[in-house]
Amino acid sequence: MVKSRDTIKHSVLTMGAVGLLVSMIVLYLYFLNMSVVQVVMRTEHVQTQHELQTEIAMLEARYIESQHTVASRIATLEGYDTNTDKIFVSRKQASLVLAGQ
Repeated sequence: MVKSRDTIKHSVLTMGAVGLLVSMIVLYLYFLNMSVVQVVMRTEHVQTQHELQTEIAMLEARYIESQHTVASRIATLEGYDTNTDKIFVSRKQASLVLAGQ
């Protein structure tokens, strides 16, 4: 009788170990699958982000172009002269700090 109880006890432990092994294999496959899904989703997100950044850059370029067009129209409508002489600043004398050198 003692032998049959030991056999039953070992049988239950063996079945528990096999069940634990199977559940660990299932969990490993699940987490492996989820990591692959996350990598694919991240790649798609990065690609979408790059497309949006490109679109924003194009819109900014169009905005700057339109801004220059409007500024030039405003300048010509209000009577500004586009051909004005430039005034350059020059320092003929040395400053007080550099006068002794």
